[in-house]
Amino acid sequence: MLYKYLTFALTFSFFTATATNPDKDKNKDPEAADLKRKTTVAARATQAPVLDGYLEPEVWQSVTPATNFVRYDPHNGKPSSQQSEVYFLYDDEAVYIGAVLHDTAPDSILTQFGGRDSGENNSDMFAVYLDTYDDKQNAFAFMVSAAGVQTDIKFSQGREDWNWDAVWASKTKLTEQGWVVEMKIPYGAIRFPETEVQTWGVNFMRVIRRKREKSYWNHVNNRIEGFVSQEGRAIGIEGIKSPVRLQFTPYVSGYVNHYSGDTKGKSPYSRSVNGGMDVKYGINDAFTLDVTLVPDFTQTQSDNQVLNLSPFEVKFGENRQFFTESTELFNKAGLFHSRRIGGTPVFKNYVGRQISENETIIENPAISGLLNAAKVSGRTIKGLGVGLLNAFTRNMYATVQNDETGKTREILTDPFTNYNVFVLDQTLPRNSFVTFTNTNVTRAKDASDANVSGLKVRFADKTNTYAISAAGNLSQLYGSNIILRGDTLADNLHLGYQYSANFSKVSGNLRFGINHHVESNTYEINDLGFLSNNNEISNSASMSYNFYQPIWMFLSWSNSMSVSHSMLYAPREFVSASMGMSTNVRFRNFMSAYWNAGFRPGNAYDYFEARAFPRVYIKPPAFDTSVGMSSDYRKRLALDASAGFWRSNRYNQLSWWGSFSPRFRVSDKLLLINNNNYNRELRNIGYAGKDKSANIIFSDRTISTFTTTLSGAYIFNEKTGLTLNMRHYWSSADKKKLYELSTNGLLQATTPERNENISSFYNGINYNAFNIDLVYSWRFAPGSELMVVWKNEIKDQRNEVEPKYIENVSKTLQAPQNNNFSIKLLYYIDYIAIKNVLSA
Repeated sequence: MLYKYLTFALTFSFFTATATNPDKDKNKDPEAADLKRKTTVAARATQAPVLDGYLEPEVWQSVTPATNFVRYDPHNGKPSSQQSEVYFLYDDEAVYIGAVLHDTAPDSILTQFGGRDSGENNSDMFAVYLDTYDDKQNAFAFMVSAAGVQTDIKFSQGREDWNWDAVWASKTKLTEQGWVVEMKIPYGAIRFPETEVQTWGVNFMRVIRRKREKSYWNHVNNRIEGFVSQEGRAIGIEGIKSPVRLQFTPYVSGYVNHYSGDTKGKSPYSRSVNGGMDVKYGINDAFTLDVTLVPDFTQTQSDNQVLNLSPFEVKFGENRQFFTESTELFNKAGLFHSRRIGGTPVFKNYVGRQISENETIIENPAISGLLNAAKVSGRTIKGLGVGLLNAFTRNMYATVQNDETGKTREILTDPFTNYNVFVLDQTLPRNSFVTFTNTNVTRAKDASDANVSGLKVRFADKTNTYAISAAGNLSQLYGSNIILRGDTLADNLHLGYQYSANFSKVSGNLRFGINHHVESNTYEINDLGFLSNNNEISNSASMSYNFYQPIWMFLSWSNSMSVSHSMLYAPREFVSASMGMSTNVRFRNFMSAYWNAGFRPGNAYDYFEARAFPRVYIKPPAFDTSVGMSSDYRKRLALDASAGFWRSNRYNQLSWWGSFSPRFRVSDKLLLINNNNYNRELRNIGYAGKDKSANIIFSDRTISTFTTTLSGAYIFNEKTGLTLNMRHYWSSADKKKLYELSTNGLLQATTPERNENISSFYNGINYNAFNIDLVYSWRFAPGSELMVVWKNEIKDQRNEVEPKYIENVSKTLQAPQNNNFSIKLLYYIDYIAIKNVLSA
């Protein structure tokens, strides 16, 4: 039946694209028609502008401004409702951008403060995008709000790196005619080729927030894939040279930690004073070396812990700046998960494990100590990107206690380890590329090593309408004590592979995609990557039709449908087939809404839930649907809300959920957001364990999960602010009935009376995670920052379900707490600045 769906989707897409395609002859590639690119001429400044929000005529009037902005959203292609003038100057030190943003209602310009790079600014914005190599795929973005808050982003082949930080200066000023922006972007903040005459890709953006209007100087057509590729160009830049890019950011930090639980005779307090340094060095005009020496990640944001009853690992996001900034090359092939570096020790399950007849491990560090890390990245003038990342973690030891004498000793649980990632990435026209990635993990002592190599390609046609992509990876595990999906194997070499292919229509109103993906049963990348499960062959097709211009009561409207089919790689057994559809609309009052639905018409065969491959659990047909809405964020009070349910008839299973998230803009300096999510699963059936006779036991449980968060920010000015993130997560699993999994994949009811080995499985689970992150930050100088952080953490898991929310919160707050107070000072030192001071 699935193949009929696929045949219909492909046939419909083909005939629609060829016979009735509304994009025919309209969807021209901006790269193929450079004459349509707007051009601005930069002028050499006779004197450096003073950044005060006032454009001195004697400095700025030597250049013709860029004007005539075109709307991107809404009403793509129409002229901007307000006039804008952007001036481009440069000298031997920096480029300077001056913008006069006229407004017929200057008293209506929105000026809400927000954190740097927060993306939460309900404010008018101005931005400049610099594609300094003019490759139409990579760019540096420098944005500033009408309140003066900076944001910088690095664009790389469709990816946006919001964690990239540069040191630059800006000043904004409100006037009776609108507002004015001045920017100074030092050459040390960007990269450009070593040529006498420069031609840069450039675009300018303006956001008029009260109208929800975004416009660009060079028109960006939202029906065409690619943003950077639809840029204008800047000429007239001559005789500039990349400076010595050498910056040091030393830090000093101190923290006090208090744990209120039982510390087995140790003091509940711990203290530490740390020091280290980050170094950036421009090897040449294209490549930069980043090094972090003796890093301290105490102040990173807390992870959102959850109760995990699935057979798969929970994937947490990366919050450490060194591994989030300028890593777009390393993550492109999907083989690099930076949380593996300095993550959980290899022999993580040693806590409470008996080593010998009279010894038990009583303490094992939760994370491995990172000694240092370095990365080199950049891209040549011919579009070849090169990335090299290397990191070392030290030996980690667990504490072993003699059960008879009480004496303790240490054993190695994570050996000294080297992590390495190497990438070669060649850009091609129309967002096409060829990428090679290799990851390698080498451990000392008797632990296993790992190596993964992958090749990924993408090619688009001349009109950037159709694209083909493919990827292939080879994984290798070798050495002693190989750990493969939790099983420790004898010394050997294990090879695995993965490959995938995709054909898509990527531009226009009508779009579609066809995917094929294969993972062998020995494919393993989790030493330095992330993969929930391997042993899979999947095929899918999707189709969407999007209205980018206003239609009826909508400003925009997108609709999509998809079908998928999956099976095991070995043995070739059917797993599941499903289909889904969705619609997403944005109304003329800027409220948006969506509807999703999914349907699994037949049984699904789950080979992972039983934790005993190839034992299978057969899941019955199911259906799910959800709806949601989001109101206009320009309003002082806005709301996001959603609801949905999932239904399966064989076991009378039902799940439903809802979310309610109001946001209140108290003032231009204070924003509060409260998010509440509730999920209730009736008759959730899943793995519970094995009894003494090795029978696989499943439990029928009622799972209730409630998550509430309160986040807020009080921004004093564009340089300093106070942010709060408080989260309470409560999940309980109340077991109602037990089953034995039969060999045919179905469930057979069982009771303690029938099987005396299973009475312990009736215990429920009550899990709470509570976190508070309160952060004060002050950017007292360019690139320099003082941060004061208080973090509170509570984890509480019991085998007795607490049905009442208030009583549950009360018991949670009485559980052991971990409080951490830290202060960290970073000071940015630029070699050029020091040199200029010394030579003055």
